Amino acid sequence: MIKSLTIYLGLFLFLLSSVSSQQQSTQVVSGKGVFIFGPSMAEADSLNSEEAEALNIFAHYSSNIASFVRAESIKCEYVSARQIEVQYASVKVFIVNRDSIQYGTILTDGDQKPVLLKYVTTETEIEENCKEYFHIK
Repeated sequence: MIKSLTIYLGLFLFLLSSVSSQQQSTQVVSGKGVFIFGPSMAEADSLNSEEAEALNIFAHYSSNIASFVRAESIKCEYVSARQIEVQYASVKVFIVNRDSIQYGTILTDGDQKPVLLKYVTTETEIEENCKEYFHIK
């Protein structure tokens, strides 16, 4: 559990430049970016060993993908809100509810419909999806 929390804290510090320390019920995101979502610090403290191991794996993959997308000048943020609203195409909203999907990644360019990668996804799979969605060579 300590190892998982250590990795989670590393992920948290690496990705969380824009997330407040308080748990938000809804967070609105927009523009071009990769939004990685999962449990808040308070939620992470209450995970059982199996869930903590999943968080450990998720944190590892997320840290690696953050480096990749930032090298491509794409914003990468961690979101722990219970509901995430992705605004795109000026008037449309794509909603992700963490009550039904605990972990995942959202790709959005602000114009086309966002891509949702559910649960723990390997960094290779996320990278391939990023290359396709953002037209990266």
